Amino acid sequence: MIFPLKSQQSDHRVCVIDGDPAVRDSLQYLCGSQGYPAIGFSTCAAFLRMLDQQMCARSVICEAQLPDGSGLELFQELRRRGLQMPFALMMSRVSLPALTHATRLGVEYVWPKPLVDRAPLIQFLDG
Repeated sequence: MIFPLKSQQSDHRVCVIDGDPAVRDSLQYLCGSQGYPAIGFSTCAAFLRMLDQQMCARSVICEAQLPDGSGLELFQELRRRGLQMPFALMMSRVSLPALTHATRLGVEYVWPKPLVDRAPLIQFLDG
């Protein structure tokens, strides 16, 4: 299925990083259905390789625990590189200490996983 693009630049896309292919695919589909092209990655390293190839990311949706690191470590690496794109962190177990730590680091969007309500995703994409 083809969705209309809200951006004229096809290399500006939402990057979905999750080790679970079903979650990754469904988030890519949901982003596309809102008019935002999305590309998926199963690891931090794969996503960073894409960035190193000068491809652009409009925003990032990332699982907190990945096979090769954490979503918070990836967030910090992006900020170290001077990249300020919107970043959403999905957590299987949202606890007050984990939420506080993420917000202190500067993560503005923290969602429970699985994402049941589309409203936070739509707000993130349109924001």
